[in-house]
Parts: sequence; C-alpha cells; structure tokens
Amino acid sequence: MGQGTILTIAFNFFLMNFFAATAFSAPGQQAKLLTWMRHNLSPQTQLPYSFYVPEDIKKEVYARMGEPNAVNDIIERVIVEEGLVIYDGAVAQMVFTLLGDPDDLMLAQTPIDIYWKGSLNQLSNLRAGFAGDHFVYDPQHPQAVASDLQAQGERGFIFRVINANGQYNTSDPLDGKTEFEGFPTWPTVHWEDWKPVAGENAWVAMAAIQLYYKKYAQRGGVIDYLPSAVELQLAEELARAALMLQADHGGIRMAPIGTYALAASGTLEDVEKARHWWYEEISTENNISWYAAFRMLHEVTGKDIYQQAMDNIENYLKTVWNPQENYFYQGMHLMNGQWEVNADHFALDVQTWGIAALSPVKIDAWFGEGAAYRMWQKALDLSGARGEDNRVRGVGFTQEHDRVSVEWTAGAVLAANELASYYTSSHPQWARDTSRVAQDLRAGIEELRSEISQDMAAYSYSSRRGEIPFGWNSHFPEILSLASTGWVLFIDNGINPFYLK
Repeated sequence: MGQGTILTIAFNFFLMNFFAATAFSAPGQQAKLLTWMRHNLSPQTQLPYSFYVPEDIKKEVYARMGEPNAVNDIIERVIVEEGLVIYDGAVAQMVFTLLGDPDDLMLAQTPIDIYWKGSLNQLSNLRAGFAGDHFVYDPQHPQAVASDLQAQGERGFIFRVINANGQYNTSDPLDGKTEFEGFPTWPTVHWEDWKPVAGENAWVAMAAIQLYYKKYAQRGGVIDYLPSAVELQLAEELARAALMLQADHGGIRMAPIGTYALAASGTLEDVEKARHWWYEEISTENNISWYAAFRMLHEVTGKDIYQQAMDNIENYLKTVWNPQENYFYQGMHLMNGQWEVNADHFALDVQTWGIAALSPVKIDAWFGEGAAYRMWQKALDLSGARGEDNRVRGVGFTQEHDRVSVEWTAGAVLAANELASYYTSSHPQWARDTSRVAQDLRAGIEELRSEISQDMAAYSYSSRRGEIPFGWNSHFPEILSLASTGWVLFIDNGINPFYLK
C-alpha cells in the first residue's frame, strides 16, 4: 500500500469523524451541557450532584424506584437525590478543567480542597483509614493508613459516594420520612454508604493530576514539579493507599479489610467473611483506572514507584485475558488461598476502557495482531443494543441487548475511535468498520438527551431501570446523569480522559 493511499484513508477517516461529531457537538449544544453541569450543584457546598430529576416529575419517578418501606430502596433514593459518586465528580472535574473557563477551574478545584480537608459539614470524616478492625489496607501494618485527618499524606481512600450537601441525617425524597424502623444503626434516616473503593479513587487522582497539569504545565508540556500543590498531594496520598492494596500478582484489591463489616450481620464467621470480601476481590476495571492514574503520576513526578506499579498491573492484566473469547475477565477473587478469575459476568467497560487506556498497540503486542479489534467485536456481540435497522444504537453494562448506558456507550465510542486511528494503515477495513459503528453509537444516545430548559440539557443515566450484576441499579431515562453528560463532552471534543491533556 502506497503512502498516498494511506494518507487518503487517514484523511477520509478524519472527515468521517469530523462530520459525524459536528451534528451533535455544535457549540450551542455543548454549551447547554456545560451550563447544566455548572448548575447541578449543591447550594450548600458547590459539589456536583451525580443525578438530576426534574422537579415536576420527581415524586412520580421516586414512586417507581423500589418500595416505599424498603431500606435499600430508601438509601438508593437518597443517593439519587443528594449523592455524589466521586467518580462522577471526577468526570465533571476533568470536563471543567479541559473545556471550561477560569471560573470552571474553581469548580474543578472545590472537590479537591474538600477531599484534602477530609470533612464536610455533618460528615466528620470522608476518608477511610484504620479504625479498629475497619479499613485495614495492609494486615502486616494495619495503622499505616490513618483515619486521623491531621495525618496528611498517610490517610486512606475517599468513600465512593458522599452526600453532596454534607448532610448525615436526611429524609426519604419519596415522602419526606425522617424515621424508619429497621434502618441500619438507628431509625433516623441517615447517610449510609461507607465503601472506600479503589476504582473511584483512581479517578479522583486522575482528575487532580489533570488540574495540576492544567495549572502548572509550561509551554511545550514542561511541568513544574510542585510537591506542595494540593492537587498532587491528594493524588499521591491516594496512590500510596492503592499501592498497599496491590497483591503479589500486581492487581490492586478493590477495598481495604472491613469495608462491608459496618453493615454485616449473622454469625461471627459470616461477619468475618464480609470483612474480607472486598479485600479479596480484584476488579479489572479498577486496575485499568489505576494504571492510567499511575501513568499520569509518573509523567508529572518521574518517580520510579509509579512505573513499577504500572508494570505490576500489566502482569495482572495478562492473567485475566480470556484467549478463547478475546476479552478481559471482570476480575479475580481469592478462593482457598488462590486467586481465581471471576467469570460470572461479562463487563463491557473493562473492554472499552482497556482499549482506550492501554491502547490497541499494547493489546496487540500482548495478545497478537488484531487482538484489540477482536476484543471490540466481542464486546459488541455480547452487549450491543440494536435498532430496527439492525445497527448498533448503544451498549449495555454486561451481556445484554435491551439496555443502553449512555456513559458506557460513550466509552465504546472512545474505544472505537482509538481502534480506527490505529488500524487506518494496517487494516483500513477495520478502521472503516469501527468508525461507522462509532457514528451509529453516537447517534443512538441522542435518544437519551433531555432538553431541561432553553439553556440547559443533559443525558440520561440509562434507557431503563434494572439490576446491574456489579452491585447497583441502572435508572429510568428520566434520571439524568453527570457521568453520562461528561462522557458525551469527552467524545465530542476528542478527549481521552486516561491521558494527560
């Protein structure tokens, strides 16, 4: 194939993606999304909310969200009404950092300052460090990760979901009840989600480093090394905790010992198993996220410890590759002293984030030429949702064809664009195929865009409510999502959040 032919294919690929993106990413359309993100904030703290339900349909939506008198359903409604999933917040921080104006940089800074302080109004401690038999990162040195907020640099992960208003005592948004017999700990309806999970904290670290890079990178990409900068201090503190959770084969464990014990009940044996379950679970998605965070940290600090952490995660990732099916397993679990692959459920985001964060170059180098393309094809086969014309309109969370996640579909678009760019010269038909599918996916999620007002718009969390086998529920289309909206802005602006910009 001649150089002229290669350049023609590359140019055609550029035009295809340019015109496909333009239809959805006109400045006015993007401005509406950014305006909504700037307004979907807690008036008390200026932290973003993860979700938004229009006021005129709120009661009706909450009435369909579980049972009025079921503990888990009350907790879920409270999270939708008042919660910030710190991963969602990190997505918003990156959007504000990379696309926003100077005022938006202040919005990106707010969560970092709050996380570094470690408390928020009635929430006396947002950080999960050693507290008796809870939150042990290293059993050989249980006090190495502190719960004392004054022990800066040695504290633990941030809880994965926090109350954006900083409230501990709250009420059920369905009917306003503030007391419910059988609620965990005591009957007062209160904030009840205390899980310091590795993956969400990786994204906080990534968002902090992106903001650090934005503030302190000089022309030409030269970065001032300022170890006292709060953005870098927070990222390195979280990385320290993550490194203590790194198992011998290189995988970062999901959470410290004691994460579930706060809600565990039953026999002493049951409680002990619950204390260790998250510590003995490894999520491939969490490791892909930390791989990107460590790469960013290595770029800005030059510290060998972060390169070594990446090398160790690469070792883990190679052990969870399914060569027969061409995809990464969801993760691993410790069974009778041995790490065994967790093959119970297919995880769509592991494949798309794997392509976007590791690169098709690396995946093909590890598993053979075309491995990244086959991985992508398998993901579509197992999780693609098709329209009446048989074109893929979105992807779900797992092996399913009747549910669309806007956020995970946007991740699939990002992966497709990475593949199309990589295979343009070596496999032009693959490049054209993935580019076409990316356009179909991007068009498909427009069905889940909501015009909130003349000036604001946002995207739904998903196309329908239902259980997700990874521990949470998808939501009705009426529930709009910070993560979904942020990810659409990523792909419409050619941003790969796994790399410094």
